Amino acid sequence: MQTGFGGRKAFMSRPDRMGIAVVSLLALSLGCEPAGSPAPSETAQAGDSGPYHILVTNDDGIGSPGIQLLAEALRDVGEVTVVAPCGQRSGASMSVQLGREKRLTPASDENGTLGHCVDATPADAAMLALEGLAPEGGFDLMVSGINAGANTGDFGHMSGTVGAAMMGAYYGVPAVAVSLGGQEMDFGYPAAFTARFVEQVRERAPPPGVVLSVNFPAAREDAVAGVAVGRMGGSYVYYGYEEVEPEGEVRVFRPSVTPADTNPPGSDTEAFVGGMITIAPLRFDRTDEDMLRELASWELDHRLEAATGR
Repeated sequence: MQTGFGGRKAFMSRPDRMGIAVVSLLALSLGCEPAGSPAPSETAQAGDSGPYHILVTNDDGIGSPGIQLLAEALRDVGEVTVVAPCGQRSGASMSVQLGREKRLTPASDENGTLGHCVDATPADAAMLALEGLAPEGGFDLMVSGINAGANTGDFGHMSGTVGAAMMGAYYGVPAVAVSLGGQEMDFGYPAAFTARFVEQVRERAPPPGVVLSVNFPAAREDAVAGVAVGRMGGSYVYYGYEEVEPEGEVRVFRPSVTPADTNPPGSDTEAFVGGMITIAPLRFDRTDEDMLRELASWELDHRLEAATGR
């Protein structure tokens, strides 16, 4: 079978569960039951036809405590396969290195064998696992994280954590991207919360092409104000460049960071800044439907003379 971007394998695992709307899952995370949704016992029975296979990756590298604690917590939910970059690859978004040989290296943590690492981008590592290491029937879920640093709003576009999860969505595998902000990088509570959240993902089965981006504002449960579902939007800081003293004829620009003043109402960043765990449902398909309809009314013609009227 042909694989890769030219003809990807679409691992639509557990197709009998894929029709349940993602809004049901999100409403559950806030503690409310959506109207018309099936009872948890019904969906659990529908998904209990075999082992629940979870692919875990990240962009901080296989040595990050975030991925190690996440994998450990998720082993209580299903069978976990860990494939991640061998080193730090933050900010890689969904970039891949096509046509380049990949080497899969066994990796261990203090508890023994953890998984494998790849000298590649996060999305590349995910692609390799989805193409070459998937169990029969494919992975049921992909979880990317836990990232050291929040990825709400604008940061989601640049994030390697979200980018790797998007690769899962590209292959038809529901995905969760998990990130931790704040000053304290203790991944224990976020890992435990994510495992509980994944249990709901297993029951409710969001449709293919969806990534649930989860962001923690703090590492301790008693420092969290609650859970909020919001649109991807805003930025808690702005990254840019400022010009400094040149080096001869070479102009030099230094990175700068400016705190954000406000964020869009209802956005994940607004809730995150307010101390809440945020969940934003993202789609692989970035088509703007309004502009798609607008373009249909434009005068578009491949013939230059017709387009210019000459």
